[in-house]
Amino acid sequence: MTRPETPSAGPPSLSEERLAELMVKVVDEVASPAEREELMSYLVSHPEERAELDAQRAIRAVTRGWGARLEADLRARQASSWQLTAQRVGLALLIGGVALLLGFGLVEATLDAEVPWPLRLGLGALISGLVLTMGGLAAQRLNHHDPYDDVHL
Repeated sequence: MTRPETPSAGPPSLSEERLAELMVKVVDEVASPAEREELMSYLVSHPEERAELDAQRAIRAVTRGWGARLEADLRARQASSWQLTAQRVGLALLIGGVALLLGFGLVEATLDAEVPWPLRLGLGALISGLVLTMGGLAAQRLNHHDPYDDVHL
């Protein structure tokens, strides 16, 4: 009577696809205990694959902090966008009010015959310079471009 052959207790083998799947799950820390055990049993007899797993874990450890930092920066940027909008509206109102008041003063001074012409000319230059300076500052502030705004995750 012949006995059926029992499989040898050699090292376990995994297909390339199964190995890749288990490595990803273990690195991402979503593997079940059975999957983790399956991979670790395989790695005992495959040190080159163990080195690959260790390298992937090291990369994951470094990049894990990056994701958290980017999320925190995004939340801070979203919160500050309301502040930035309020600042821009406030600046526009301030510039508009100053321009309106100074413009009205310029028109009144220009039309008033009793104001001497050098005073009218000086007032016009002062108001024009102020409006140009404030407009330039506002344009510079509004056109500021952050190179990291182009990065999409």
